Amino acid sequence: MLRGGAAAPAAFFFACLTSAVGAPARVRAQGPIRSRDVGVATVSYDNGLTFTALTLNETAVVERESGSLIANALLSMFQDGRWSMQGLLSGSRFSAPLAPKGRLGRMFNDVRGELSLSSAATAQAGFMPTLQLTGESRLHLSAERYATRVGAAVARTFDGVGWRTTLMGEAGGWWQVSPRTVVGVTTRPMQLQFGDQLVDTDGSVSWRRGRTVWDVSLGARVGEAERPTVGWGSLTATWPLGRGVFATASAGSYPVDLIQGLPGGTYGAVSFRLPNGRLPLRAPPPPRPVAPAPPARPELVTSAPLTLVIGPALDSLEIREIRVWAPGTRTVEVLGDFVDWLPAPLIRQPGGDWQGFYYVKAGLHRLNLRLDGKEIVVPMNLATVKDEFSGVVGVIVVK
Repeated sequence: MLRGGAAAPAAFFFACLTSAVGAPARVRAQGPIRSRDVGVATVSYDNGLTFTALTLNETAVVERESGSLIANALLSMFQDGRWSMQGLLSGSRFSAPLAPKGRLGRMFNDVRGELSLSSAATAQAGFMPTLQLTGESRLHLSAERYATRVGAAVARTFDGVGWRTTLMGEAGGWWQVSPRTVVGVTTRPMQLQFGDQLVDTDGSVSWRRGRTVWDVSLGARVGEAERPTVGWGSLTATWPLGRGVFATASAGSYPVDLIQGLPGGTYGAVSFRLPNGRLPLRAPPPPRPVAPAPPARPELVTSAPLTLVIGPALDSLEIREIRVWAPGTRTVEVLGDFVDWLPAPLIRQPGGDWQGFYYVKAGLHRLNLRLDGKEIVVPMNLATVKDEFSGVVGVIVVK
């Protein structure tokens, strides 16, 4: 059975790294972000069998400040006519941020709790299906360029024969070394129902060189009774082909899934990501606002001491940091064509800065800011143009 890591581009899941390893305070895409990957993969399993399959992978991600929802489905069609399917549904709910005190307050901006529920299932022609249900609680400590988390989980798994219970712990974190490099490490100790105790540790590094995004991951398992030490790793390259289509090539290995009873193996895969799950047969029409934004007040456009910066893409999905300097305000929201003119909230940072992470394609964009839920303004460092509603909007070129 092909696993998701063998067929879907690892770059997409690394794009969700901050969600997975401890940055709940960061608001990213208003979502859902949807992707569809089609490709071919060859897997050599630990038992010596080798199979080649056509793969179709669908993923949808919804991110909010208060939580997230991730859905993923993988269909594999093997050369001998057999098929396999895998599905994942995971949801998280975050508590309100609290300001840490003392030494933690000097290292982190906020602390949050998280409750997470997930379900994963597999099915394959000629074999019994498997099902895993997991509940987990986590504590997150976040700063601007790094974060850490600890957590504990309980999993109930049907492996095709009977139900098992697994107790798991978790510790992890991420660090943005530079605008183009992110590092993440996760450690998971596990107590399996049939007696084995083991610890999985894996780390990833993602960076951009030119137009290509590279992702390297390494992992190790210590404590499994039959094989005391197991290692794995992968290398993935993702690059744009134009008009929103990305190509991904990856190779690597993955360990046995002792919880669901799935085999390990080595793999090589090539896939193509379609924008919004569709082939770009023609240029998309210019975006139209869902609702007209209120006209900007001219006096605020020229006198408001506000600045806005949109950073470089952090991953192949073009998630970018949006930073606004707006001291003395209670709330700051972005209204722009890249969020369909819906209010996209930013998070308060020390020193009067506000920050958010959103999907912004390269090119020319129009936007305004909404302060305290009422005033519509244009940052003073942006050029202004008249819109179709006789108002004023800011114009920015994103590279």
